[in-house]
Order: sequence, then C-alpha cells, then structure tokens
Amino acid sequence: MLLPALIAPTAHLSPGALFSQSSLFGFGIAFSPLHIAVVALLLLGPFPLRRSFAYVSGWAMANGLAILALMLVGDRFSLALNHGEQGQVAIDLVGAVALLGIGLFQLTPAAELGHEGMAVKLLNQLPDVRTPLLVLIGATSALLTPENLVFYLKEAGLLLVNQPGVSRDLELTGVFVLVASSLLLLPPLAWIATGGGIREPLLQVEGWLVHRAEWVVGVLALLISAYLAWEGLHGLWMLHGAAPL
Repeated sequence: MLLPALIAPTAHLSPGALFSQSSLFGFGIAFSPLHIAVVALLLLGPFPLRRSFAYVSGWAMANGLAILALMLVGDRFSLALNHGEQGQVAIDLVGAVALLGIGLFQLTPAAELGHEGMAVKLLNQLPDVRTPLLVLIGATSALLTPENLVFYLKEAGLLLVNQPGVSRDLELTGVFVLVASSLLLLPPLAWIATGGGIREPLLQVEGWLVHRAEWVVGVLALLISAYLAWEGLHGLWMLHGAAPL
C-alpha cells in the first residue's frame, strides 16, 4: 500500500507533486489482491477477455465518478479534508477503527463458510453472470470496498485544497483512475501477451485463493488501518498546535 509514501493532501503543491500524489492514491486502490483475483478468475470462463475487461471498466468508471461526486460537494468539504483539520482527523481515525474490525474478523474462523471463505463463495458465482452485468458488479465492488473510500476522500481533498483548475482536475482524475485500474489490467494483458498461455498458472492461483482469500483481505485491511491510524494521530498532533512529525 506504499504506506509511508501516502501523505495527506497539502495545499499549494507543484503540478508534478499533484500527479505523484494522485498516482499514489490510485495505486492504493489498485493494490487489491481480491479484485485482481476476480479479474484473473474471469479469464477462466467463457469469453475471457470480454468479461474481464467488462469488470475492469465498471471498476474504473466507479472510481472516476466517486471523485467527481465528492468534488461536487464543494469548498466546505475541502476544508474538512485538509491535513491537521478536525474533519480529516475524524475520517482517518474512524476509518482506522472500522478497518481494524474488518481485518480482525477476516482472520477469524467466523469469516469462513464451510471449507471456503465468503469471498470465494461469491467468486464462484461469477461464471454464471452475463457480461453486461459484470460492469455493474465491477463498479459496485469498487464503491463497496471500505479502503477505497479513504483514497477517494484523499484524492478529492487533494484537488479541492489545491484547486488546480478544471482542466488539471480532469487530468489528475484521469491519472488516478488509470493507476487505480492498472493492477487489475495485468491479468488480461498477460493473457493477450501469452495468447492464453497463463491459463494453467491462473488455475493454480484459483486453488490457492480458495484457502487464502479471507486471509489476504484481512491482512490488507489491517495494513490500511495502521496507515490511517498513523495519519489520524499525526493530524491530531497538528490539530493541537504541535509541529509536524
């Protein structure tokens, strides 16, 4: 998750720094092992490329629309997202507690259904889903992933606090969306490059995922929770007038 490098939005960044921040926030969303696995498993069914790209397109559209929707809230929202302000501290600390709970739950036997985790139960239903519906599923998956909301808030805050202009806003949002989809595009691009030759490795990944999906999600949630806790405590420190750590 590039935890040390993901810094909260700060006003008056240079254009290069804005693009770097947007890329880092986008990568925070892209590094989602479970959703990468969904795209990979879609390659094992009928019409592999069409179905996997449908899922990724829904994912990408949802990420872009989430940023645009948050920016439409306006200037009052941007103040809440400035690092060291009360709103940003609350977002970080509440998010940390929520993801800590999710992560701990995912690492317990209660998160399993029979011999397979809940995530895999859902994955096994995807081969029966029609291609157009996969766009909606991809979009819903992006919006309902708890850690994604944190990066949506931080990307929207980055744009609203710095106010680079409409043209630059669209460019930065485009960079964010592209990077946020980059790792999900790796399986279908590898499929194209190998002419479908990665089918056997994907089958092995599927077998591994059956026994590890909930664990992967749990560890990822705990990592992001630790990052948010650090950001929240840092912001709380600044809120009380202390110098930045």
